[in-house]
Amino acid sequence: MRMLFATTALVAASAAGAAQAQDADLALLKAQIQALQARIDVLERQAPVPTAPQPVSAPVAAAAPVIQTPPRKAAAEPIRWENAPRFTDPWGATFKLRGRILLDAVDATARRDGLADYHARQLKARQLFLGVEGQNGRWGYRLEGGAVSGGAWGWDDAIIDYRLDKQTSLLVGNQKAASLEGLTSFKSITFMERGAYGDVIDAGYVLALQAVRTGTNWSLWAALQGDNVNRTDAVGGYAPNQAVERMGATVRATWSPRLSPDDRLHLGVWARRRDRGGETGFTYSAAANTAFRPQASSGATLFSTGAVGDGDTTLGLEAAFVHRALSLQGEAARIRVDRVGTDVSPALGGPNFDIVTGYASASWFATGEMRPYNPNGSFGRIRVAHPLDRGGFGALEFAARYDYADFSDMGANGVATLAAQTGLATAGTYKAVTLGANWYPYAYVRLSGNLTRARIDNRPIAGAELDAEVTIAQARLQLEF
Repeated sequence: MRMLFATTALVAASAAGAAQAQDADLALLKAQIQALQARIDVLERQAPVPTAPQPVSAPVAAAAPVIQTPPRKAAAEPIRWENAPRFTDPWGATFKLRGRILLDAVDATARRDGLADYHARQLKARQLFLGVEGQNGRWGYRLEGGAVSGGAWGWDDAIIDYRLDKQTSLLVGNQKAASLEGLTSFKSITFMERGAYGDVIDAGYVLALQAVRTGTNWSLWAALQGDNVNRTDAVGGYAPNQAVERMGATVRATWSPRLSPDDRLHLGVWARRRDRGGETGFTYSAAANTAFRPQASSGATLFSTGAVGDGDTTLGLEAAFVHRALSLQGEAARIRVDRVGTDVSPALGGPNFDIVTGYASASWFATGEMRPYNPNGSFGRIRVAHPLDRGGFGALEFAARYDYADFSDMGANGVATLAAQTGLATAGTYKAVTLGANWYPYAYVRLSGNLTRARIDNRPIAGAELDAEVTIAQARLQLEF
């Protein structure tokens, strides 16, 4: 086709040249022929190559699909501000610094029967913590530690988290597994301290393997537990050749229906079994709402059994109800203490006994905020509706709590004298009332004040009865990021 067009055009050009014999016309016609040939070349290159029709074959079984990993979506926000920058790489992995500063002023007075009155005033850092957290695919981590009450550096959270799916996680590390108040972050609890209940059940951080599954309104927990990650190598508590670390297991279940947009109910139950191994026995004690205990015989620590527990079984109940700005919360636990034998320690040994402890609290936000609830059965950080930087007042909360603990079921043994059984003199009952107020100018800043009045009633031992009335006034400035 190309040669046909070219030949036809050339014949037409020759005829025109012979007829007119003008060089100018011939040159113009040649230029037109060259343009036409260039156009033909372009059209031929763009024309589709014809292919033979394919025969229709009979249907065959579909081959197994080739599974390809879809490309990971790039992060929409490489840097997101959460009171500290959270960095996200193009494939979704995250990293964030975190920390907190809690500065306290505490004044404690104890009027004690049979002993001189006790007075202490402390200005200390309750917590100075730094940490990191992040996520890489299914793997996550959280590491945070620092100094507590002026002590040496130690770790709280030290957790590796593997997510089986959106609802189920496996966690290994220093972590908690029990109690509504215990699992609510220390930064988000209503009062400055967890009170006698938190002290007595001793459900703090331990090195554990834990599985957690959460639903829309429920959660299930199961954990195998050892000792705190900050502990040094276990040494024989009562026998030098028994350097066996304590062990335990905890299960927990919660149900939290959302009754309406303004109402939330929480119900929970948990159980734990522990064995001391070769370590010193478990101690059950409580302080009057303060972490500062400068003397072993101070008014803050006049309530203790001593290291009498060879093992124990704890059953705990949880309940909370939130209606708009009003929050009600309570927990109770019964601890069955398997006491060390008198052959192990005549001063601490004796018959098994029960401990009962619990609390009930109420809080109300005068500025209308509602306590946020987490799917895992705990409460979260307050969301301030009108912070200062937006022309608001911040969030203002008022609260009250009643604490109770009873060690009086602990009995004497028939081996040592009553005076030699040191724990008996301070194994009585504890009752306390705490009033509190919190002001949140921003979501990550909090100013708190607590006033606690506690009454400790102990049994008379050898003509002395170590009863006490304790008054604690506390103030705190808290900042987290």
